[in-house]
Amino acid sequence: MNVFFRYVVVLMFFLGGGFVKAQSADSLLVVDDIQFDVKEFHVDEPKNELVINLFAISYSTDPREYKMNTFSTQVLDQKKQSHFFSTIQMGNVLVKFSDKQNYLHYLLEEDKPVDIQIVVKDWKQADKPAMIKLVFESSTEEGEFLEVSIPLKK
Repeated sequence: MNVFFRYVVVLMFFLGGGFVKAQSADSLLVVDDIQFDVKEFHVDEPKNELVINLFAISYSTDPREYKMNTFSTQVLDQKKQSHFFSTIQMGNVLVKFSDKQNYLHYLLEEDKPVDIQIVVKDWKQADKPAMIKLVFESSTEEGEFLEVSIPLKK
């Protein structure tokens, strides 16, 4: 009888493990010592806007400048068509597309998460967001830009 209970407990662990939503170390999206995660995204139907909320955490021991190339940062829909942002906000720094500002500068501190919000105006209801592509300058090579593609899944 004791063996039976052991098998039941082991079976419960296997079945219950499917309900755990924690990320494994292999599934983390880390580029240039910065971890990127999607908090949520939604379409604001009355405004016809796509709103994407991300956060980034720097693992660098020193504060570092994060320099995002705003015009290369785009949202791709399921048809792989790219869409420009209308606003990008990182922490308290706001960049509007209409300002024609090429870069967003932000000082990242170690292990201090920062919110990133990207809004795309005139988003069509038929379009489904598939991915956001962020482009930022490497911390080791000035002038070298890195691209990170973050899948948007619900």
